[in-house]
Amino acid sequence: MKKMLVRDFIYDRLYHPVEGYFVKNIQLGALKKPIEFKQLLGYEDYTKKLIENYPENQWLTPSEVFRPYYGITLGNYINQQFRFTRKEKLRIVEIGAGYGAACEGVLYYLRNHQPQTFSNMEYHLVDISPEACQQAEQRLSQDFKQQIKKGNLRIFNQDFLNYKQVSQNNEMWFFVFLEVFDNLAHDKVIDGKQVYVENMKEYTETISDPFILETYAMYQKFKEENKNQDGEIEDRFLFNTLRNLISKYYGKQKSNSIFLPTGALQVLKHIKQNFQNPSLVIADFDLLKNNFTQDSINAPIVSKKLAKPHERLDYESYLVERGAADIFFPTDFNFVQYMVKQIIGLDSQIYKAYKFADQFSQSSWTTTKSGYNPLKEDFGNTSFLVTDHS
Repeated sequence: MKKMLVRDFIYDRLYHPVEGYFVKNIQLGALKKPIEFKQLLGYEDYTKKLIENYPENQWLTPSEVFRPYYGITLGNYINQQFRFTRKEKLRIVEIGAGYGAACEGVLYYLRNHQPQTFSNMEYHLVDISPEACQQAEQRLSQDFKQQIKKGNLRIFNQDFLNYKQVSQNNEMWFFVFLEVFDNLAHDKVIDGKQVYVENMKEYTETISDPFILETYAMYQKFKEENKNQDGEIEDRFLFNTLRNLISKYYGKQKSNSIFLPTGALQVLKHIKQNFQNPSLVIADFDLLKNNFTQDSINAPIVSKKLAKPHERLDYESYLVERGAADIFFPTDFNFVQYMVKQIIGLDSQIYKAYKFADQFSQSSWTTTKSGYNPLKEDFGNTSFLVTDHS
């Protein structure tokens, strides 16, 4: 195997055009029909229903589990922000859109509650998986066939870094990343040196790659500027304290070894260079259960979904064969927020997922008979970052 930077190795494992994990054997699942939350008794009934309908050997994302309400919530947020901008046209680009569950909910909300905006908008789905694009088109054709015919709803089977459109100043572009940043390629730095992979082994060398140089310098500056501010950010002090305790007593993380989100840097630069008036919605995992046992800060989980709902095969390293497993990272939302400001120049807010749902959804949508609301109470390790125009 030729010499490859860690991000190139990870990208090859996940996105190789023939054998990549998200191309050859995508383990993304879909429910046969939406869950009727109002008919469920409570937590146990919800868990039972989810297990009964969980597809074998596949993952379910929040947008699929809470279909269509997750997308409706997102549509409500986007519409509120669009109204503040006073732009004439709305353009939504969903990256890694999977089977189109979120898109379906967003369009449902806009069609039924904001028909004027709906009639003068475009929604683009960008996904590197041919299977995901085919499934999304099949699903969305059921209710939004006319939008597809008119070209207002388009599906692009390509890498987002190759996606380009002509943007006008009278348009507002929303870039939506739902569980995508966790799968963006990362680079690894040990003792201030970049790591490369050759013959399935790690080696280090002086940093020369410009993306690693920029991301590493940005990360060090971020850490220096925020070293005394943990307690000033809601939930962050407790979260960081918990992370440190778990790492100290149960893990073996080394502060001299870190995975850097160079893939996120590339994505943000692509948006900055190619689109006017961008706005971001990023939802992802802020904490992953098993990554504390790895030897690096921000280490990924490497896992393959097995047949049962909560059954999976975990690997000890990202050094796996091409297409063998998913490689996904926890998202450091505070650092991503810093990157968004430095690269695109946008201020943003971070919400825990339940707080985002509190503000932009209605409790009645997904509340069970006991009062348990899985939209707000499940997936507790997820957060949203949104650029705010209010």
